[in-house]
This record gives sequence, C-alpha cells and structure tokens, in this order.
Amino acid sequence: MSIVVGRPPENPDPAQPAPAPAAVAVIRASAPNVTLPQAPARPAVPQVVVPPEAAETADELFARLRRFCADGRVAVELDNKRLMHIDSPVSFEAWGNQWVYPLLLVTCALWWWFGWKVGTGAAITSVVLYLTLGKALLHRRIERRVREQVLEDVVRWRKLWSFGGVSLRSTEAASGGICASPSDNWMEFVRRLTKSA
Repeated sequence: MSIVVGRPPENPDPAQPAPAPAAVAVIRASAPNVTLPQAPARPAVPQVVVPPEAAETADELFARLRRFCADGRVAVELDNKRLMHIDSPVSFEAWGNQWVYPLLLVTCALWWWFGWKVGTGAAITSVVLYLTLGKALLHRRIERRVREQVLEDVVRWRKLWSFGGVSLRSTEAASGGICASPSDNWMEFVRRLTKSA
C-alpha cells in the first residue's frame, strides 16, 4: 500500500495510472504544532546630525596640528624617561650602547694598564659622563627623531600617542591647556584650538 503525504492532487497526471482507492492511505497535513521564532523587529535608526568637525579625518587634523606647531601655537613636550623605554617607537637600545661599550672598554683598559686606583677613577668618570653628557645627547636624538619623523607621518604619530610620553601644550593663554598622551584625545585638542582661532 502506498502512502501519500499531504493533499492528493486535484488534477492527477493523466500519464500515471491512478492508484486503487482501497490501496491508498492519505495523511493530511495539519497546522504545525511548533511555531518558528519570529525575527525581532529592528528599532528605528535615529537620524543624527553629524557636526562638520566630527567628519574631519585624522589626516586633516594632523596636518592642522603640524601647522600649529610650525606657527608656535602648540609646543610638543616629551617625557624622556618614558620615551627611552625599550618598547618606545622612537628609541633604540643601541643608542645607549654606543656610549656604554666604549666607556666600559676604556675603563677596563685603564684598569689593566694602570691598576685598580686609576681603573676605579675611570669607572666613576665613565658613569658620570654617561649620566650627564650621554643622557643629554640621547634625549636630543629622541627629540630630533620625533620632530623629523613622527611629526611627518600620522601613522607614526598615532603609534607614539598611544604609547605615551608626549604631550601638547597650547602657547596661547586664551585657549590654554595641556593634552597628554595616551589618556587625552589629541584630535579634540586640535579642534578646540581651531575654534579658538
């Protein structure tokens, strides 16, 4: 006996022979007993008016920041201790080694040839030289690198800003304020300066 699921066709295909009435059992489809979950209705999207300053890109604001720095309206201040960290995007460990290794070599040579008294004096002199002259030259090199490379490229600037160790200070009393990385937003700082101009 054949089983037909659903409704039997009202217009049967004449090419197929009709089954015998006694040999066919018909299972009629009924209403489903499981309801499918309905997709939640999407809330209406509110129409928001975007102020023109919010539509400015980071490149445009960075170009304006560079112009403010060139005009003297913004001073870039650096935290050298933070920027000399090994993970800093503007410092290289090799820069410090350029001072340490030659001073160590001279100290060892003086110790070897002239004895421990001269060697100890050379060691103390080397440490003082490194902590004064060496650190000052390293700080100048980092500052030059920030001014020549980081302030020329927005990608490097954003990387340095998210690392920290740099702050922007307005030189104008009316729009004064300091914007310190990484907690403050340098783009908002530039927008504030633009409005105050």
